Amino acid sequence: MNLKLTWGVVSACPFHCVCRNLSESLSTLCADKGLLFVPPHVDRRTVELRLADNFIMEVSGSDFVNMSGLVDLTLSRNTIHQIRPMAFADLESLRSLHLDGNRLTILGPRDLAGLVNLQHLIVNNNQLIKVSTQAFDDFLLTLEDLDMSYNNLRKVPWESIQNMASLHTLNLDHNLIDHIAEGAFGELYKLARLDMTSNRLRTLPPDPLFTGAISPTPYNAVISLNFGGNPLHCNCELLWLRRLIRGDDMETCATPPHLAGRYFWSIPEEEFTCEPPLITRHTHKLWVLEGQRATLKCRAIGDPEPVIHWVSPDDRIVANSSRTSSFSNGTLDILVTVARDDGAYTCIAINAAGEATATVDLKIIPLPHRGGAGGNLFFIVLQQQLFLYMQTQIMYLTTSVFPLLNGGYPISMQNPLNIYPLQHDTSVVQLFTLYLDGWIAQGKDEWGDG
Repeated sequence: MNLKLTWGVVSACPFHCVCRNLSESLSTLCADKGLLFVPPHVDRRTVELRLADNFIMEVSGSDFVNMSGLVDLTLSRNTIHQIRPMAFADLESLRSLHLDGNRLTILGPRDLAGLVNLQHLIVNNNQLIKVSTQAFDDFLLTLEDLDMSYNNLRKVPWESIQNMASLHTLNLDHNLIDHIAEGAFGELYKLARLDMTSNRLRTLPPDPLFTGAISPTPYNAVISLNFGGNPLHCNCELLWLRRLIRGDDMETCATPPHLAGRYFWSIPEEEFTCEPPLITRHTHKLWVLEGQRATLKCRAIGDPEPVIHWVSPDDRIVANSSRTSSFSNGTLDILVTVARDDGAYTCIAINAAGEATATVDLKIIPLPHRGGAGGNLFFIVLQQQLFLYMQTQIMYLTTSVFPLLNGGYPISMQNPLNIYPLQHDTSVVQLFTLYLDGWIAQGKDEWGDG
């Protein structure tokens, strides 16, 4: 271990490392020394620490304790696969953190906690698949450069990025990102460069920062945008990007087929078109016994793909709840129907080019409601299915089927009973599929026959 005189105090320099004291600023240089971990005897007063090109596998909680004066930390091109939560908690002065060229797969909510003055975060060329929405919380207002390129990210924490008020450069190229949150860049007034080359974006939401509503910004007259290498679908939704005048316009179309492979700048604006929705098929009329499940279907085509909403008979948008589920394919499920569900439902298909509607008539067949004690059994026939209704809770039930053929000999029911509870005091039993010609159903409970 070497001894160096720094600020009049004898301090230790880690073995094989080089320690320099320049203008009262201590640098510890340990790059390419074959290190397996962060040296434990680094001078706590170090301002610059270089640990690149080693074989460090983990950043532990004790590696940087009490190094409150550290400004620049380089951990590039190691084999780091994990950062312990709060490992950087004492680095309150750190301005630059280089973690590129490692094996990180996740940035957790507290992995970067404590970096309250961080300006440059470089984590490109890792194996990131997930970044927590809280990972950047401690330096949202100070970060100027964020590089997460060459990873395996499908999603990025747009909620955090859109609050990075000082962000100047954002590199997200060469990932697997297929979506940009609308308005993600609207408040990034200092942004000068955005690189999203070679992702999986098919469309891009227009943003006022790019479309001229806030241009030029108070800080930058020109914003460099790069969206090349994405499978962009060239329709009216991307007309805003086609209209931007840029010297680095390298975007090409992947679809529709007649525009595939062509550069944006080579395609006339009138060819960036959309097609309004067309509802191709839908449920017309559906009869359902009260308490049963109702499934309404609606299918639509268009460019871009339409979004389908349902409007209830009382003119309200049907939202997902414990009783109703609306799916992206246009299906609406009402899991347990009640009498008030009866009426005309409207399927609305919407896209950037317009909308289309269709009406579905849902008829709820109410169950009979009779007072008195038990022993009252009622048979209801609906769409060739026989239902047995009883106003009190069913305690014991046997059924048999008698065809009016072959001398009236009984034939036992082969399908098991399915009991569907509707309310606290009612039950419905689906007996069997019934073709009405020549069949008699008999129900029996502890109070008598029905």
